Amino acid sequence: VTLNRPDRLNTLTWPMVAQLDELVSRANRDPGIKVFVLQGAGRGFCAGHDLGAMGGESDPLTDKWKDHPIWFEPEQVAARMIEDSQIFISLYRMNKPTIAVMRGPAAGSGLALATACDLRIVSETAFFKTSYASAGRCGEPGSAFLLQRLVGPAKASEFMLLDEKIDAQTALAYGLANKVFPDDALDAEAAKIVAKFASGPGMSYAGIKRNLKAAERLSFEDCVSTEAAQNARASMSHDGKEAGA
Repeated sequence: VTLNRPDRLNTLTWPMVAQLDELVSRANRDPGIKVFVLQGAGRGFCAGHDLGAMGGESDPLTDKWKDHPIWFEPEQVAARMIEDSQIFISLYRMNKPTIAVMRGPAAGSGLALATACDLRIVSETAFFKTSYASAGRCGEPGSAFLLQRLVGPAKASEFMLLDEKIDAQTALAYGLANKVFPDDALDAEAAKIVAKFASGPGMSYAGIKRNLKAAERLSFEDCVSTEAAQNARASMSHDGKEAGA
């Protein structure tokens, strides 16, 4: 799936967010799809929400809120933000491998999209920025969770509070990026990784993802039980039997 507003660095609008969430849900349900890839058109991945285009006829609440913020209680605005942020949950919970292929900026909600994916394969031109403090906000709902699980509490605090640009090599060093390639090699190298997942054992990947998510919240003993059940199912599947043949 390609975010296709290259003239605006693929900043998000309400219709884009809704369409992206639908595409993720559709891909998650389709047994013929083995891996989900998210990229941006042109020279950027996603520079966040397009704050100048988030209102309009498609969202009367936000349109009115611009001129009359006192009309709405914080709970109303929070509910709209939660609805908008379901895309991060959909990506994070997807039962198939998810890959962000990135060049240029990933800022704000663009950073949240990237961190919701399993892997971030990036160009040397890529950079990351929380951009929340500079926009007078404290983060997309869920962004603190997503960032902290990758880089740890100390670095997540640094990245969010200082709001500094993080280049590709720094991102690689702290686990925010998984692999970095020259810009002209990015697409070909990413295609190799995608092909590996596309031809690989889908049930095993789904089980691995469930195990990793469970490990974030369960005790070690409970993880052992969960992983045993997942491994038993995978071992008895077509993929498991084929690998053992």
